[in-house]
Amino acid sequence: MAEKPKEKVFCIGLNKTGTTSLEKFMEIHEFSCGDQVKGELLLSDFSAGNFQAILDFCDSADFFQDLPFSAPNCYKILLTAYPDAKYILTVRDNADVWYDSLVRFHESVFGKPLTKELLMSVKYRYVGFAWEANRALYNSPEGDPYNRDSLIETYNTHRSEVIDAFENRKNLLVLNVGEEKALSKLSVFLEIEPMIDEMPWLNKTVKA
Repeated sequence: MAEKPKEKVFCIGLNKTGTTSLEKFMEIHEFSCGDQVKGELLLSDFSAGNFQAILDFCDSADFFQDLPFSAPNCYKILLTAYPDAKYILTVRDNADVWYDSLVRFHESVFGKPLTKELLMSVKYRYVGFAWEANRALYNSPEGDPYNRDSLIETYNTHRSEVIDAFENRKNLLVLNVGEEKALSKLSVFLEIEPMIDEMPWLNKTVKA
């Protein structure tokens, strides 16, 4: 008898909330994971409202994370197409921890200061992608793309809106991968036996 196909699992937490660590967990447990480069290149489709391209990409694997799935409101599109899939909202201890981690990571990748001019000139996927991603994800001023208050509002709003959207559903897990019980919570949610003793921790940034 053929093995039953795995159900879709979508990580809908913002970038720098443990999404890469979660992807590693899924790989270890033999979930096929969406090609992140191809996924990120769908950002322009998301911004243009071409959601069918994203749904077509969802046919390629079992698990998806980061862009475009981490973009605010993308989960609404996914819920319409995959109402019975499993959804994981990755979070950090609080919004300030997330913001500081995000800025440290982007400074290490793009350079600093993190200005509009820098984001428009740096080559990640293609020249200008970093700026397009910033605009798609955050409602910050163009002259201050990493404005702390704006980004923290984005984090808190996304968290609360996702939780509200799943209020009457049982297919959402709010997961902090740094918590002691993260491994057991995730395994129970996915209905699998864990093959490791602790959660992976990838792309950890060190405080200056």
